[in-house]
Parts: sequence; C-alpha cells; structure tokens
Amino acid sequence: MPEELNETEADLEMILADMAQEFIEGCEDRLDEIDVCLTRLHNQEGVAGNDVLEVKRHVHSLKGMGATFRFPSITLIAHALEDYFETLFELSPDGLYDVQMFVDRIREISETRTDLSQDDALRVLQQLPLKARRRTITKDDRELTLLLHMPHGIQRKIIGKELSQFGFNVIIVETALDAIRDGLSLGPDVIMSTMVTDSLSGIELAGVFHAVNATRDRPFLLVTSEDLGQDVISGLPANVTILQKGMNFARDLLGVMKEHGYVGQRRQT
Repeated sequence: MPEELNETEADLEMILADMAQEFIEGCEDRLDEIDVCLTRLHNQEGVAGNDVLEVKRHVHSLKGMGATFRFPSITLIAHALEDYFETLFELSPDGLYDVQMFVDRIREISETRTDLSQDDALRVLQQLPLKARRRTITKDDRELTLLLHMPHGIQRKIIGKELSQFGFNVIIVETALDAIRDGLSLGPDVIMSTMVTDSLSGIELAGVFHAVNATRDRPFLLVTSEDLGQDVISGLPANVTILQKGMNFARDLLGVMKEHGYVGQRRQT
C-alpha cells in the first residue's frame, strides 16, 4: 500500500509540474501581449482605452492563476499592479514606465521557471512603484504604506485615488481574510477598513489586528457613514480612528496623518 501511495504522489507531482510549466508558457504569451499594448500606448497608436483594458485583463488573469500553479510571487506582483492601476487618475508616460517595471519583474520570474521565496518576493515588491508619482507622506523619512480593505466599487476607487494622491503606497484587498493575511505579512503602516465587510465587521477586524502584537499599535482607520454612538466608540481599541464618509473625508484623512494617525471621533483614554 505505501508503495502504491508513493506512486500516486509521484504521478500527482508530475501533473502539477506539467500544469506549472503550461502556466509559465501562457504567462510569457500574456506578457508579450502586454508589451505590445504598452508599446502602442507609448507611441500613441491605436485606441488607448482598448489597450489599457487589455493590459488589465492579462494582469488580472496572472494574478488569479499564479498562486494556483505554484507561482505566488507572480500573483503578489500582479495584485500590486492592479492596485497601482486602481489609484491612477490617468496613464501618463511615467505611469507606462512604472507598469513596465511590474511586467519586467514578472517576466524575470517566468524566465527562471522558479518562484521567488516569500522574503525575495517582498523585497521585489518594495522596490516597485506602488503608487503614482506624486508627493509622498513620510514618517521618519519612510514612505507610508496603507492597507485598504474595501469591496470593489466606485467608493473604493475614489478613496484609493485620494490616498494615492496624498502619497501613500496603497495595498487594496477585498476580503477580511486577505486583509489579515496581508496585514500580517506586509506590515503596512496604516490599516483602513470600511465598517461593512464580507465576513467580519470593521470593528471586529480592528479587534483582530489589535490582538496581534505586530499590528497592535498601527493606526486603524474605520470608514463609516453611521453614527456609531459613544458607547461603541468608547469600546474601541485606542489605535482606532473613525473617519466619516462625506465631503470632509480627504481633509480628515490628511489630519489623521498629521496627528500621527489619530483624529476624528477618537476614543478618549
């Protein structure tokens, strides 16, 4: 029986290796298509909107398939590129150069046929332009990274662009599970979440990050249109700040950074 089991495991390993090889070959085809689109955009040829959509389509496919076929670093970089696109106001020449940097890093991985270690993947990510080229908010001469947990939609696009315009490196996630995973692995300086999420409420998610030593003191910005009431606010961890949706959101957000992440309806201690 053990010998039969070993043979089955060996067969499965061969199948997975073949699938990974097919993914890499398909990945290179997609990267070639992206390069063609970027060249047309750079030369201002064809229909720009169509080329941008084609690039985004290929990037989304790479993000979805990379981790499935044993290349999670490709998924990580493609995800970061999607976040970069989401915070752009327009794709300028500088933006095209930045996108090419992401594409080149993915191509380097595909050409080696070997995925990066998690540490190496994070180092590559840190060297990529995670935001458009605008003024940067810093703390102790470091660029600040903000993890944005919010479902896909117009609101997220608007807030993501405001954050990028302020100068944050923005990491966007859609589910609470992704927020916890990336919050712990990537170590953002600031965490922002909407009140209503897929599985945990924003308050519950704040509690999760407060329970972990590595993220306990990170500013957690809770975006809501609700009047939470003093009883709820007084029960929040000390690192949580309430940001009300509305016309003053951008002003209040900048105020949070100027006051080291604490402004608005802050819990009184």
